[in-house]
This record gives sequence, C-alpha cells and structure tokens, in this order.
Amino acid sequence: MGEPQKRIPVTVVGGFLGAGKTTLVNHLVQSAKLRFGVVVNEFGETGIDGSLIENVDADGVAELTNGCLCCVGREDLISALFRLTGRKEKPEHILIELSGLADPVPVAQTLLDPFARTRFELDGIIGVADARNLERTLGEVPEGAVQLAYAGAVVLNKTDLSSPPQVAEAQALVQRINPLAKVYPTARARVAPEQLLRLRSFHPDWPPQDHHHLHTPHLQTFTLRATRPLERHRVNAFIDRYLIARPDAVFRAKGYLSVRGFKQQILLQSVREIFSLEESDRPAEAPSELVVIGRNLDQREYEEAFRGL
Repeated sequence: MGEPQKRIPVTVVGGFLGAGKTTLVNHLVQSAKLRFGVVVNEFGETGIDGSLIENVDADGVAELTNGCLCCVGREDLISALFRLTGRKEKPEHILIELSGLADPVPVAQTLLDPFARTRFELDGIIGVADARNLERTLGEVPEGAVQLAYAGAVVLNKTDLSSPPQVAEAQALVQRINPLAKVYPTARARVAPEQLLRLRSFHPDWPPQDHHHLHTPHLQTFTLRATRPLERHRVNAFIDRYLIARPDAVFRAKGYLSVRGFKQQILLQSVREIFSLEESDRPAEAPSELVVIGRNLDQREYEEAFRGL
C-alpha cells in the first residue's frame, strides 16, 4: 500500500472592502517559499481580483464569479479546489480570497466536511481590517464584527495611514471582539508568512491562551471554566443545547475539556452548527476552559450549565 495522501492546507482570507485582502494574498504568494493555488471569489460575470493575483500562472488561479461564496453552492468551491489539485504540480498551500464582507462560515463548513477533509485541511481564517476606519466601519456595518469573530489571525492593515491612537484603539477593538485571534498591525499587509500560514487553528495542537470576559455592542466573549473532570453524556448534551442548537447566537466556541474516561484533554471546536471533538496531547488533569463568542447570550446561563457538567 502507498503512503497516505498528504492533505493540502487551505487558508481563507476575508475582510472589509478595501482593507487589503488582495494585497495580502499577493504578499503571501510573493514572499512565502511555497507553490500556491488561489481561489478568488468575485461578483459579476467578469471577475477583477483574479487578474490582480501576481506570480501565479493562470492555471493556479480558480476564479469564481456570479455570486458570493457564502451564497453559491459548495460544489463550485469543491470543484475549484480539485481543479487546482489536478495540476501537474500540485499546490502546497491554497488561499481562498472572499469578496467583500462574505460570510466565511459556509467555506469553513465545506472544508470541514469529511469528504473535503480527505484532501484538504482548513488551516485558518484570516481577517483583514483597515486600522484607520475600523471603528466607523463596524458602526456602519456591524456584520463585519461577526466576520472578525471567526478569524484565527487579524491583519490590522494601513497603520501607515493611521495615528498611533487609532491603531491602539483598533487593536483593542479586535481583541474585544475575538480574543482567540492574534492581531498583526502592519502597513501594506506586510506580515511574515510564517505568522499567517500553518495557523493550525482547527488542529488538536492549537495553543490555548488566557481569555477574559469581554463585550462589544454587537458581540460578547466569555470563558467557561471547570476544575473537575466532566461527564461525557453531559458534555454532549451541553454541545447540543448551548452550541449547535443556537447557530444564530453562538458563532464560535473553542477550548480544552477534561472528560472522565479520557487520558488526554479533548479539543472542542464549533463554528455555528458544525463542531468537532478531538483528543489532544494535553493531560486530562488540566482544568477545562471553553471560550464562547456569540451575540445576545445569557452568560450566567452558560456558566451554570457548564458547572453542571
């Protein structure tokens, strides 16, 4: 029997209009020593962004038109991904650039589907934001905060056009929205590729961080903690009732759980109604911590429910 096929990591790049998504994609393609495939999502019958991707030949760019990726069928995306892997020289990493404020969740759900996971690995979601205009943009388009909530890393772009107080305020705003994300203030999307590629945001070796209870006008974030082992059937019931049954309220949840009967902690991840449980390398004796990002949630209800596990 041959070696099992290595999965190709996929990074999803989303963000605000004009924030610098294509600039970031070009920067990664030019500076990372990898062979890339790029999927560009553009409205209209004639795309624009695909022609702006540099240093990737025409066969290495799959351009999806006539609709936003969060609206068109998943078959189009899967077809584009497999078309890229059908090249003579397969890509070592694939970048998917979303259009405008497209919802990254359907893309993530597609990549987390068991069929897609046989060939592709969702490495992470990157959000791109304009440091100078972030607060105003979120005030005008609050849905943008939801998009940032899914990011594993946020490129806080155009700091060269912003004052130091604007950059500091924008960075604090991103961290309030999503304490799970690493924030990189920069100009012209110049972030070292190794900071953004191989995030392994959906992998069991994801490194935990310390998170606090934070709230914004549109989103809230809090951490649930427990020191004793949790009961497996109660964990399953909690996931059903408080996470996947509330896709319009719970956007993201991630953390390590010590479950009775397991020798290592379990990494729990959910993106709306999609969730995964994977055994990690962390010892089961460690405290359980689960970060929840959502909207209009009763924090006390979640804390009480988690204590009952």
